[in-house]
Amino acid sequence: MSTTERAESPANMLADHKGETVDVICEDCEILRRLDRKDLLEKHGNLTMPSLPSLIAKSLGCTRTENAFNNRCRLHFHFSPDEWAKRMGYINPKARKNDAVVFSDLREWHRLYAHCTCGRKTEIERLRLEKTLGRDAPISDAAKVLRCKKCGLKGSAKVVVVSQSRG
Repeated sequence: MSTTERAESPANMLADHKGETVDVICEDCEILRRLDRKDLLEKHGNLTMPSLPSLIAKSLGCTRTENAFNNRCRLHFHFSPDEWAKRMGYINPKARKNDAVVFSDLREWHRLYAHCTCGRKTEIERLRLEKTLGRDAPISDAAKVLRCKKCGLKGSAKVVVVSQSRG
């Protein structure tokens, strides 16, 4: 007969929360609070993080916490804009260069041209490069994978975006 040991602190517990504060927001009630993690531990104990918003809402006097379906309490954790971007899968604005144009910025009327140091200029297949490098890759990264058909140099081209007239 095997014995299983109970984990002392399962994942996603208040005691494991890394921040000093727990931030909550409710757009409906116009509540934005920054609560001290240690005070919450003393008041409620080491609870799971998903169960915490309803207890906080009750302690703040929300009467909609008893409603399970209709007009229920919508208090939830509040994150910084950077944290939201990371959780939602958006590009970190600080990681991307301010002036870098990425493939996802381009529209169907934009054309890409490669200008090699030997003087050769040619239009390049944008969709093929986008598939190879990814939608979030800067256009300038395309120069690293392009090889000139005239001189054979790789990585020496300059990639230029040209907007074709839509008329």
